[in-house]
Amino acid sequence: MASATATASPIPGKEEFKLHMYWNDISQGTEKTTVPVISPSAEYPNFGETRVMDVPVYDKMTKDKIIGRAQGVSLQADLKQKAFLLSFNIEFETPDLKGSTLQVMGRWTPEMSSKIEWSIVGGTGNYTLAKGIVYGRMRSTGDDSITWIELDILGYCAPLQKPN
Repeated sequence: MASATATASPIPGKEEFKLHMYWNDISQGTEKTTVPVISPSAEYPNFGETRVMDVPVYDKMTKDKIIGRAQGVSLQADLKQKAFLLSFNIEFETPDLKGSTLQVMGRWTPEMSSKIEWSIVGGTGNYTLAKGIVYGRMRSTGDDSITWIELDILGYCAPLQKPN
């Protein structure tokens, strides 16, 4: 599993959680996980490019066990460098987390990939009302069309009882 742990939090009514997983984006070939849907104009190369993504996340960098999928959009939102605004949900697929999600937003600059920090802005299921941070670091495979990002997720949530 995605090394999930939940503990009591110093914030009353909240649970702290920590997750560890690997994002695996494939940008070329028949198994692409991110696809451009809006291309930029010649006037502003790359600026405004919008991509839809459905990226699997795994427990290890081996693709042995899928934890869930990161589904959302990325938008090239910087005129000067390659930098994306990301907005996506991690939809968990493991039996203990099935139906739970984390909503994540942030900026990603592939050239400055040593510092990836994205915000957790919400969640559902086991992660209701989640807030927190996603730290990531690139892991090289030698293939430019495959991006592995190791993710450490730290946050708080307030699981609620569903009404009848």
